Amino acid sequence: MLEANLLHIGYKGPLLSKPVNGFWKKGDVVVVLGDNGVGKSTFLKTLANLQKPISGTVQLNTNVVGWVDSSILKGVYLSITDFVGFGIDFKEEELNYWINRFEINLDLNSFVDEISDGQFRKLCIIRQLLKKPDVLFLDEPTVYLDVKSKMQLAMIIKELMEDCLIFCSTHDLHFANEIKTSTIEF
Repeated sequence: MLEANLLHIGYKGPLLSKPVNGFWKKGDVVVVLGDNGVGKSTFLKTLANLQKPISGTVQLNTNVVGWVDSSILKGVYLSITDFVGFGIDFKEEELNYWINRFEINLDLNSFVDEISDGQFRKLCIIRQLLKKPDVLFLDEPTVYLDVKSKMQLAMIIKELMEDCLIFCSTHDLHFANEIKTSTIEF
């Protein structure tokens, strides 16, 4: 599903001293660990074809990719329903399913700038799940989530793994141990 060969990531020069090689398939939950600024997000962006590698190759054998960024930018004047569904074809039942799974109790006609960062984080994840991705990239998905929500997300990831390849960068070692099938450390 996704293969990296002699992959060097970075911007003006390589961030890592050694190239990354690997082959990953549906069912894998790859957790990427490392200190701030070592290249975890850059690695995920390169694998998702959102950024070009310095050298080497990435072979991503699907166009159905979900991406949840580590940053939060809520400054859009959209209702929750409009934000979640913008550009995505989904059924209302699917949205309701994920809203219930994440235990979001909000008026879906509210504006996204009126909700908490944790609630918005969940909506960003739901937005990508509505795409039914073959590969899901989660860059720091537990940022702003409370303990209960982290546990819910871990359960959801475990359920998704049979239909999806998942990459997740995190600093939360407990969460990482809960979800991982393998680890890459920078």
